[in-house]
Amino acid sequence: MTSRRPNAPSPHFRQQVYEALKAWSADPGAGGTLTELRLTQQELEAGAANARQATNRVLLAGLKALASTYDRDAFLLRLRFLDGVQTHQVANRFNAAEPSIYRWQSQAIDRLAALLWQQEEEAIAQRITSLEARLEPASYSQLFGVEAHQALLLAQLLAPSPAHLISISGIGGIGKTSLADSVLRAAIQRQPEAEVAWVSARRQRFDLGGRLHSLSQPALTVTALLDALMVQLLPGVPRIAEPGRAMAALRASFARRPTLLAIDNLETAADVEELLPVLRGLANPARILLTTRHTLHGEPGIFHLNVTELSEADALRLVRQEATQRNLSELAAASDAELHAVYQTVGGNPLALRLLIGQNHVRSLAGILNDLAAARGASVENLYEYIYRAAWSRLNELCRRVLLAMPLTPPSGGDLQQLMAISGMTAGALSDALTELVTLNLVDARGQSLHQRRYAIHALTRTFLLEQVARWM
Repeated sequence: MTSRRPNAPSPHFRQQVYEALKAWSADPGAGGTLTELRLTQQELEAGAANARQATNRVLLAGLKALASTYDRDAFLLRLRFLDGVQTHQVANRFNAAEPSIYRWQSQAIDRLAALLWQQEEEAIAQRITSLEARLEPASYSQLFGVEAHQALLLAQLLAPSPAHLISISGIGGIGKTSLADSVLRAAIQRQPEAEVAWVSARRQRFDLGGRLHSLSQPALTVTALLDALMVQLLPGVPRIAEPGRAMAALRASFARRPTLLAIDNLETAADVEELLPVLRGLANPARILLTTRHTLHGEPGIFHLNVTELSEADALRLVRQEATQRNLSELAAASDAELHAVYQTVGGNPLALRLLIGQNHVRSLAGILNDLAAARGASVENLYEYIYRAAWSRLNELCRRVLLAMPLTPPSGGDLQQLMAISGMTAGALSDALTELVTLNLVDARGQSLHQRRYAIHALTRTFLLEQVARWM
């Protein structure tokens, strides 16, 4: 997902350095080379009046560094390009023939280009580090089964496509935040000159010990969102209380350089309804990545990606990788047949899988799976609370009736006719209920055919519906 620059400067870069030296005294409005360097952008941010002055500052810093190792090279380049001394005059000062001066000059430019390339690499690395510091600490070491999602989202973020609002939706624990984080980190590697901001609306946190934490931060209001963006993107600008003026300041910054925003954990329709108009006002030229449990299919102008559970093969890869990382050697070495029961009970929900792995330090695999299947124990109840409670509480009676009927369908799901037979509902009422359940990511609408859909639930949802939900009714 990342693209690395070569370790040594290309002939093209060397030529750009040469052209920049020749243009030392050129008209500032004439443009020039090296203007795309991070080093040059830093000089502009530090107060350089124009690209020419910024480029010259970069050259001066490079010549100063060059002089510490190759004093003659730096002195020669200063004479030739900064002072404009003719070659024959330089030859006289060095008591050398003109061909020697040309050879030394070429060698000096090679060394200066290599030094500037190294400085640029260091500047880019520092820039990447500063941008990544705006993200939340990554909660994963490796992701599985999302390579196609990553490629698709990265293309949407970086390519000149019309989609400036991108929604990642899915049930709780399915990996939306991790996916968004991985894509943003890849985008930073590809486009370190861009600005990046990350704002979270999370109100609960489920840790891998099975504990559910209520976070003290308030709901993400329009004011809180704009304040958070201002702090990250315009750190030297005093707080602007009036939303319209704050949005204008942010949009002005977006016009200066590419900007990528991530708004994480917009969990309810109320969150979306309040913030979406503001986000539309910030989108274009900024590109905005949203993660939400509430699918936004009803909203125009949004690129949608729904994250479903991992396949069994990817789920078992995750189990083995996490088990190895946590020194659970027996679990890491378990056969596919031994781990099949894990997938039958937990399915491909990464959060539930990681909870199971963590508990294997103190409990047997069979005991953990029995507790999940029977909805027994505080950690299991907390897991179901974190993933399902809010969505369940928003369902009307018809939606609950359809959802409770879903365990009667096969794992591959059922079509509308099958669900009508199971639920005893009319086609209209069933369609309305399914629309809401799909919107809340409690049911998946599957199928590649334009004219047919099958409706299915995750394995963990099936387990939840058979036990835990009865205690909430």
